Amino acid sequence: MLALALLLGWPRASIPAHLLHHPVEVVPELISPATAAKLRASILSMGSDKEGFPDVAKGVGQPPYHDNIGEATQLQGVVCTHPFLVPNENRTRCVLPGRIDVGRHFILSGGAEGMKEQYEDMVSRVSAFMRYMFNLDDHPEVRALFEESKFVAAARKVCPRDKQVLDPFQFNYLIQVPGQTVALHLDAPYFWGANRFHLPQWLLVVMVFSGLFQEQFVDQVQIVGYLHDWDPASKGPLYAGRTQAGDFLYYNQGSASALPTAVPPMPRAGNAVDGSKTLHAASIYQPHRKAPLTEKSASTSLHYVPLNNSWEVRSGGRVAGAFAPEELRISIVYRARCFSNQTEVERYQRELRGPPEDLLSVEHVLKVLEDDLQQRGRLSEERRATISRLDLAMALLDEYVKYPLPPLSYAWLPLNYCALPRIMPWTKPLLGLVC
Repeated sequence: MLALALLLGWPRASIPAHLLHHPVEVVPELISPATAAKLRASILSMGSDKEGFPDVAKGVGQPPYHDNIGEATQLQGVVCTHPFLVPNENRTRCVLPGRIDVGRHFILSGGAEGMKEQYEDMVSRVSAFMRYMFNLDDHPEVRALFEESKFVAAARKVCPRDKQVLDPFQFNYLIQVPGQTVALHLDAPYFWGANRFHLPQWLLVVMVFSGLFQEQFVDQVQIVGYLHDWDPASKGPLYAGRTQAGDFLYYNQGSASALPTAVPPMPRAGNAVDGSKTLHAASIYQPHRKAPLTEKSASTSLHYVPLNNSWEVRSGGRVAGAFAPEELRISIVYRARCFSNQTEVERYQRELRGPPEDLLSVEHVLKVLEDDLQQRGRLSEERRATISRLDLAMALLDEYVKYPLPPLSYAWLPLNYCALPRIMPWTKPLLGLVC
């Protein structure tokens, strides 16, 4: 009874105040039918090329100038044996994934739904497929989206009132196959002096959560628009109050119960939010189905096969699954930064093009964070002098990154005990009986 009382009273959320109560705009019919058709044609073209759509769990777009903070180890063979390390871009070293903050929380907590699944199944569920594009001039059909009145109106409601000049900079296509999800996360943040091309994304997220770099924070707005043509109601009955179509979830209230707001992915609709300061995710798309089994050290991607009009998940040189086009959940995510005037836009763009040496160094960022850890009593002076960079990374994630645990209405136990054998192998015989 005591254990049950502790579980029922366990706070499921402790979101910092500066990451709460930001505007979210839901815009029906955001994308016109003609534009949606052009975007779908672009997706088929990308899916047919050699690259296809890479696995988002390992690919975070262009790798940063600093892909690690000193935790890197030499790659032995083709596999990184440490559960939290993966091969870097050129497969010479093992480093923390750019979004270790996302993957680690998802696997240990079971995601928004509080799933109880083995490590391999969880990795496959979160391994959706994405292409990052930063040169909008190569994609006029997407450039036009940023100029449409509906986008501009929604974006200006999300940007701060004193930062109404938009700087479009990126778009992604995101494709999920049945059984997959988008884990709870913050989007890649931008700061004056630090960005995703310079530092690991997980470290940028730590900077956001810590609240220690708010004066340098650059506000942004993202639109998530849906390009599939099926209605969420067609994917089956509700479960736990949500559709099976992968609802957009966001956490914007200060309640310890951690109940997210859910928005169904209606065709051609869009959600506008500053995803770099509002925690968000997607519920599982068709949760009753298993995602194709992939492996964290393998090269995994999604490819369109025109010959039979199907999509194939290829992992480690094998076909892990094949799907009809109507089975996919497809979205476009496009982003703009918010500035006070055009002069700020141009100054920030010059900073992005400038030498990395002119930006904040890894050592400076770590010193600010370590000083704060020491002031909080979380890091002694003696420990600070000897701590490994991998242990420091884990300490930073544990202390600052406060993603909510699954709410009580989704899971009594907010921990995914089925993944424990990955880090505690001795639990495998026991948990193998129930997982």
